Amino acid sequence: MNLMNTEIGLVLNRASYMLTMRSIWFSVFRDTQFKKLILDWIRYDQLFKHGVDEDGDIIGTYSEWTEMMNPEKVAGTPYTLFDTGDFYESMIVVVNTNASILIDGDPIKTDENGEKTDLFQKFGDGIVGLTEENRRKLAQECIERFNKHAIQILRNNG
Repeated sequence: MNLMNTEIGLVLNRASYMLTMRSIWFSVFRDTQFKKLILDWIRYDQLFKHGVDEDGDIIGTYSEWTEMMNPEKVAGTPYTLFDTGDFYESMIVVVNTNASILIDGDPIKTDENGEKTDLFQKFGDGIVGLTEENRRKLAQECIERFNKHAIQILRNNG
């Protein structure tokens, strides 16, 4: 009896084709809710709540002058980079074939006078990077999703 001509053989053939690191990697990151979760860690946990970059450093604090111009921005509190929400909405997660991800966004901000500011140039690319804590959360989430996807494939539900 040829094992490959049995039901087990069919599962093994499918698994060997679908259980590559690359295929699982792309399947895990195909989930738009997962990408949104990653971006929310940056947008809300890091920038909006704490005003920090990927190193956990505060990117800047509002001045008294800023508070006078906009009372919602309290002097001494960290920048959130959320004025119109355009920067937050521009953020994307790009999945690379080398099992890495790139988080990017449109850093060009235009003020009411038409003057442009490049947020990456001003605050560094780290404003769209994950802090160490969020990198650990991402690693754990990836492991769980990898395992779940691999099991689905082996159970013929992938």
